[in-house]
Order: sequence, then C-alpha cells, then structure tokens
Amino acid sequence: MSMGEHKVVEDAFGFYKEYGRKSGFEIRKATTEVSKTGLGYSRRYIVCNKEGENKKKTTYDSLKEQRNRPSHRVKCKASIRLKVDGSGRWEITHFEEKHTHDFVKPEDAHFLKSNRRLTYQQKQLLHDVSGINIGPVRAFKLMKQSQGGVSEVECKIFKSDFISIVGEGDVDLVIDKLSKKMEYLHDYTFEFCEDSDGVLSGLFWADEESKRNYTAFGQVVGFDATYRTNKYMMVFVPFTGIDNHQKCVTFAAGLLCSESKESYKWLLTCFKNTFKTETMILMTEQDASIKEVILEVFSSSVRHRYCMWHISQKFTKKLGTQFSKTGVLDRLHELIWDERLSTDKFETGWQTIMDDYDLHTNSWFTDKFDARGSWLPAYFKDYHLSGLMRTTSRSEAENRFFVSLSNTDMHLIEFVSGFETAMDSQRHVQRKNDHLSRYTVPEYKSKLKMEEDALKIFTRSIFFEIQIEITSSIVSCYAFKMEDAGEVTKYNIKDTDKDVKRTGDYEVIFIKSEITAKCSCTSFETKEKLCRHCIHVLRMSGVQHFPQNYAPRRWRNDVVPRTTHGYKELGRCKEADDIEAIVRELHASVDYCVDRLSSNLEKLCLYRDTQKCLKTKVDEDTVGEQPMSNKAFIEIVIGVRQNSDIQVKVPEGVRNKGSKQRLITEKERAIIIAKKGSRRCGGCGEYVEHNARTCPNKNK
Repeated sequence: MSMGEHKVVEDAFGFYKEYGRKSGFEIRKATTEVSKTGLGYSRRYIVCNKEGENKKKTTYDSLKEQRNRPSHRVKCKASIRLKVDGSGRWEITHFEEKHTHDFVKPEDAHFLKSNRRLTYQQKQLLHDVSGINIGPVRAFKLMKQSQGGVSEVECKIFKSDFISIVGEGDVDLVIDKLSKKMEYLHDYTFEFCEDSDGVLSGLFWADEESKRNYTAFGQVVGFDATYRTNKYMMVFVPFTGIDNHQKCVTFAAGLLCSESKESYKWLLTCFKNTFKTETMILMTEQDASIKEVILEVFSSSVRHRYCMWHISQKFTKKLGTQFSKTGVLDRLHELIWDERLSTDKFETGWQTIMDDYDLHTNSWFTDKFDARGSWLPAYFKDYHLSGLMRTTSRSEAENRFFVSLSNTDMHLIEFVSGFETAMDSQRHVQRKNDHLSRYTVPEYKSKLKMEEDALKIFTRSIFFEIQIEITSSIVSCYAFKMEDAGEVTKYNIKDTDKDVKRTGDYEVIFIKSEITAKCSCTSFETKEKLCRHCIHVLRMSGVQHFPQNYAPRRWRNDVVPRTTHGYKELGRCKEADDIEAIVRELHASVDYCVDRLSSNLEKLCLYRDTQKCLKTKVDEDTVGEQPMSNKAFIEIVIGVRQNSDIQVKVPEGVRNKGSKQRLITEKERAIIIAKKGSRRCGGCGEYVEHNARTCPNKNK
C-alpha cells in the first residue's frame, strides 16, 4: 500500500473511531482483501470491537489454574467497508449502523480505550514531574486528584514509550541535546569522551551564566563525587562555589564512568580550559588520584585543600570509642577548628595532645600531621578567602539537592533533564534573593552612617552579618592599649562577646592615610568580611562611612547580571518552544478568565458556554485527525530525534567505590537482627536465624 493509500485508510479509521467514541463504542481494524493484481489491498473492513466471538477452549483441566477473562465479543455486525473503485480511489461502499449491544453510558465513557489517552498537557506534566523524580504511578495519582478521568495504564505506557525511544541510543540523545545547546546558546561548553570500544567515558558541560558566576565567585571551588545518580552508576561531579547570598552556586557539571586518575584528569582539564582563570583553592575529599591530577593539571598557585569534616569524623574510629571519652576528642576538635591559631601554636598544641595521650605511635595521626598544610586553617591564612569553604559540606549539600531529583533507574537523558530542573530552581532562588536585597529594607540596629552604607552595598545575608559586627563593635569591644607611631597606630582590642570564638584580645593596625585596618583575627583576609574589631578602630578614628576598600565585589548586590530566561527552556528545537509557549499562553488565558469570573456565576456560565462552542468547532475542523503520538511528543519535548544508528554506546557494568553496598559492623548487624525479631524454624522448632527450608535437621 502506498503512503497516499495508507493515509486515506487511516483517515477513515480515525473518522469512524471518533464517531464510535462519541457514540459509546470501540472499533478495530478487521479483514483485508488483497487486490487480484497483487498490488496492495482492494478492500478493508473496520468493525465494532464486539464483532465476532471468542474461540472456545477445546479442553478444560480442572486441576490447572485457568485465567478468568471475560469476552468482549457478542457478534456485533456494525461496521464500514472500504473498496478501491475503478479509478484506484478508496470509497466507503457499506455502512452497518445497528449494534447488538448497549452503548457505554456517558458517565463511563472515560473507560473506553479511545478515551484512555493522555492530552498534550498531561504528557507535558508527566515529562515535567519526571524531572523532579516523580514516576508514572505517582504522577497518575496527582493528575487523578486534580483532573480526574486519567488512566494509570496510559501513564505507564507513556513511560514505556519513553524508554523504548531512548533505548540504547541514550548517550546519543544526550550528546545531540547538549551539542544543540552549543548552537543555540552563546558561550555554552560541552565535552564528552569515549573509550576505544566506543563506550561513553565522561561528560562535561557549563553554560554562560555559570561562567559569569565563576568569574565573580570562583576563588574557591569544591567538588565531591556523588554516586548512583543514574542507571549506569556514573559518578556525578558538580563544581560548586558560594554566591553573593552565601548560597550554593554551580559552575559546571560532569559525569564519569570511572574514578580513575585518567578520568579525573580529563574532567579537570575540561574545567580548566572552560574557565580560563584558575581558582585559588580547590576543595575535595581525600583521594590520592585527585591529588595527583590537580598537581598535573593546575599551576602551583592553585592550592588543594582537603575536607576538614571528613578527617575529623574519623577521629573516633582511629581512637576507639572508649578512648574517645577520655577528653582527647574534645581537645582535638577545639584545636583544629580554632581559626585564630598560628602554625606554631597549632603544632605546639598538637604535640601536647600527642604527648598527653601517647598517640605518637598512631600512624594515622602521624600521616594527618604530615599533611597538615592541606587541611588546617592555620596553614591557609595567607590565602585569600581561605575561610570561605573549609569542608565539602557545600558540595555535598549541592549533591543531595541534585540527587533528590534523580534515581538509579534514570536514563542519561532524564538525568540531564533533572539537572536542568535543579538549575532552574537554583537560579530562581538567586533571582529571589537579588529581589529581596534590592527592594526590601531591614530594620536598623544603630544610627551609624556606616550601617546605612552597608545596606546599600551588600546583599541582605551579608548585610545582616555586617550589622551584627557593627553593633558588636559598640557593645562588646573596647580598646585597652594604643601605640601611635605617626601614620600607623596599633590598637589592642578586648572582645567581651560570650561566644568563645570571639572572646579574647586582638591586635588591629590602622593606617590613617589609607583608611585601612588589619586585624589579627584575619576575618577580612579569609572571608572578605570586615570584623567588629576593625569597625571599632575605624569608629574611634572618626571614620563615619563604610570604607569602599572593605566592600568587595563578590558580596555586592549587582555582581552578576541574571538572565530572564530559564536554564531548561534553552537549546531545544524551535517547534517545541513554539508549541509549549502557545500551550502555556492558552492555559494562562483560561486561568485568568476563570479567576476574574469566579465571583460572578452568570458570566462564568457564559464563558463556559463559549468554550464549549469553541470545542465543538475544533471537533468539526479536525474530523479524522489523530492527536500527537507519544513518540512524536517525546522527541519534541527532549529536543532531539531518535537515531537509528548508535554512535556512542551506553556504559555497562560500571562499579565505582561509592556504588558498592557499605560494609556494616558487628554491632550494626546485631541491632538489625534485634529489630527484625526472632523467628521459629518450622523444621526443628527452635528460635533461630534459619527457616524450615534451610534447616540443617531437615533430612534427619
């Protein structure tokens, strides 16, 4: 059958299907007759789905379980017959209208198969909620509650169609999607690599706004690998920083199939080539391969820092539970987290603890002391903004945020969609914080001009911290010694704050000609936030306004211009953007009208009747036309078409260290067994861990 003939038959089938749907019965295609010339069909039959009868089973076995399936066939004769006339055109030559059964009542019409289909908006909702880790069953319950008349089967079929379309071409779809973003978007970066067998090894991507964020906030970057983020067990590596609202900001993202040195070298090389300016501090977990790669890829000016929290959490394990209760644990924590200590004081304090508790023979503590320059605050005081990120908790929090939108059954194309949803959410929070910083006025705590200036300069989160420092400079600080040497004045400041991290004596050096103050607490050097001790000295020296040299760019309101578009909406095909834009506009229009008319029943009914007329007109204009198929919708909404030939293969059998099940201790195992409770074996009758099937006395 030619394409033209096939379309005619499908149009006829669609017309009769719509007729049956509105009447209350289903149809199906039936007998075909081949042309005597052997070129295509000469007749086609379209019948009621209750035509004919089910074949009766020839035998019945009462001992064998039989499936109880009711029959739909009742020998209904309703049908239409299509025939090819002498000129080769199809025509309807027979129409049997009478049925031998009752039609489905209107209130049960949604159970008909022809009505059991998802609308465009329902498909869009299914796709959107999958980006926040909601599966077809939960999505069905959501739609059922809000809309009604939705079939759970159709939701599952939609998901099945999605999996079928993706299939082994999952990697190709992702590569095509992200490659198209490079065409549509300005300054979008995407890289991928594959092994010698054509299997995907890694992905890396970053967009224009991420790069602007890096320019403003990329002085300190952290990354921590998250595992089990998709069905291929690939390692997800987002590069994270801290924005001007002290929230997590993502600079770039990568996916790796291996945690080998070669994989990390490829990923970090991509990162370095994308962001031309090197970061000052790179925060990671302790990993030998990462350490080697950082030394190879980056220059010596990039300082690699370990996560303090990960190291400190191992203290109890290395000391033992009982030994940790002797007070050594508290002393270690107090020592390592003290930002005020110099390197000499730290080393003296460490050696004292080692002597007091005889820990010099503990190789783990010896190794950590040898590596002290890579994780302790005392050894980073000369590095700008070194106090901004001391642990990978920011990276881990970011990872948990992304992982909450993904699961281990996700395909790569779904994971990328989930990432885009997460980035939209992150940037929405950034825009909201920008708005609050620009258009809200918090309450002043003092009458100082310095506080008013800080409000105009800084974002809200930073202003509140500066505000505390300003008020504390009045309440809890006083100078007990001053040495004047011309242009330079040295002050000794007593901080009486009850916070143990603040209490103590500090030295502030003030240069009057430059209006600069440097404090021994190094708050501005490590965090770019002016401390209360310096503010107290500035006030004493007659400085009324907030010095501009202590208002760094990274904490200001307008440091990064935000885009008006969403991360997820860019880089797709124009057809998808046009359809979705029109659909959203229509829904917004209807929602607006209903909202305005909800208080006037008469006008609301008039609007409803107008909509019904439009619906009838649409039905008349689209007789026989079929709605968009699942396949067509999925290809449009993900922005790429299904490839017949696989270019890059999906990774299989990936086993990274984080994907393995964690080993549990004997204590944890005992707790788990205790929670399960004891079971009585049906074989020996004893309360034991085995059962009747595995009982050792079974054959005795």
